[in-house]
Amino acid sequence: MEQSTIALIIIGVVIVMYITEIFSVAVTSIIGMLALVYANVLGFSDAFACFASTPALLTIGMIIIADAILESGVGNEIGVMLTKVVGHREKLFVVVVFLSAALFSAFANNSAIVALYMPFIASIAVASRGRITKKNTYLPLAMGSLVGGTGSLAGCTAPLLANEVLEYMGVETMGFFTTAPIAIAMVLVIAVCFWLFFYDFMKKSFDFEEITDGGKKLPDGEIDRRKAIISITVFLVCIILFMIRPFGWDIGLIAVTGALVLVMTGCVDGKKAMRDMQWSAVLVLGAALAMAKGFVSSGAGEVIINFLMKNFEKVVTNPVALVTIFLLTGFVLSQFMSNGSLVSMLAAIGIPLAMQIGCNPMPIALACVYGCSLAMATPVATTSITIVQVAGYRFKDYLRIGGLVGLIGAATAWVCLVFGYGLI
Repeated sequence: MEQSTIALIIIGVVIVMYITEIFSVAVTSIIGMLALVYANVLGFSDAFACFASTPALLTIGMIIIADAILESGVGNEIGVMLTKVVGHREKLFVVVVFLSAALFSAFANNSAIVALYMPFIASIAVASRGRITKKNTYLPLAMGSLVGGTGSLAGCTAPLLANEVLEYMGVETMGFFTTAPIAIAMVLVIAVCFWLFFYDFMKKSFDFEEITDGGKKLPDGEIDRRKAIISITVFLVCIILFMIRPFGWDIGLIAVTGALVLVMTGCVDGKKAMRDMQWSAVLVLGAALAMAKGFVSSGAGEVIINFLMKNFEKVVTNPVALVTIFLLTGFVLSQFMSNGSLVSMLAAIGIPLAMQIGCNPMPIALACVYGCSLAMATPVATTSITIVQVAGYRFKDYLRIGGLVGLIGAATAWVCLVFGYGLI
C-alpha cells in the first residue's frame, strides 16, 4: 500500500476520533503520530523532534512568563482597575472585557486569560447587585480571548502551526505580528457589533436565571512590585526580541530564555511551573506538527491536491475561492475537533495547492488560521469556550451567539485577506 494511502487512512481515523471524543484530544493526537511512525510514514526522529520545535518552546516559555505576571498581583490589579473605570454599566463592561481579553490573549494562553478573569467577574457581579451578570459577560470574555489569540505568534497555537508548514514548504514565513492587522480588524468589528446590537440580542437570548456562587466582593490587589517589575520587563524584552530577531535568534529560544530568567530571579517557582504547565497543550502541539509533517512527506497532501485539481479545477485555481473554502472549512470543523490539529492538516493541503496554482500561499495559510480560531459555536469547540459554561449556557446559546460572532469574524477576515492581499 502506498504511504500516501496509509497516511490518509490514519488521518481519517484520527479525525473521527476527534469528533467522537473516544479519547482526549492529547491522547488522540499521540495515537495518530505514533501510528504514522509505526507505519513507517514518518521517521521516529522527525516525529519527536516536533516536541522541541519553535512552537512548542514558544508555548512553554510564554505560559511561564504569563503566569509570572499574573502571580505578581498584576492580574488582580487589572480586575480592580476595570471596576473603577467602567463601574456597573454592563454594556460598557462587556465591551471592555472583550477588548482587554483580546489584547492580553495576543501574548498569553487564552484559556489562562479566561480563567484569570472569571473570578473577578464573579466578584464584580456580586458587588453590583445584579447590574452586571456573569451570563452576559463570560461568553464575550471567551470570544475575546479566541479572536485576540490570533494577534501574534505567541497568542495561540494556530498561527504557529501554519507557520511551521510554511517553513517546511520552503516559502516565506510569518513575522511575529503578521497576523495582527486582521486580528485587530476582527476585534474592532466585533466590539462595535457588541455595542450596537450583540449585547441587546445576547441579553434577550439568555432567558435563564443567573447562577450565583456566593462570590465575594473584589478585594484591592496587593502587587509584589519586585516580581511585577521583573516579569513585565522580561515580557517586554521578549516581545522586542521576537520582532527584531537579533543574530537570527529563534523565538522559541527567546521565550524559554525569558522563562529561565524569571525562574532564576525567583519570580517563578521552577518546580511549580513544571507541575502546573499545560502539558496536554504541548503534547497536542507537537503531535499535530508531526502529523502535518507526515501528511506532507507521505504525499497524502499531493493526492488530495491532484484530486481537487482534476475534479474542481475552476474552483481551486481561483485564489478567492481558496481563501473562502479554507476559511469556512476551518470554521465549521473547528467547532467539533482540535483546532491545532485541524489547522495543520488544512495548511498542509492549502499551502502546497496555492504554490501549485502560482498563488501567494500566505493568505491561504492565514485563512486556515482565522477559520480554525473562531471556534465558539458549540460548547466543546475550545477549552476557553467550554470553561465558561458554568454560567449556565445551553447549546442553543453557543450556536446563536457564538455562531453569529464567529461568522462576522470570519467575514471580516475574508474581506481583509481578499482585498489586503490583492486577490481580486
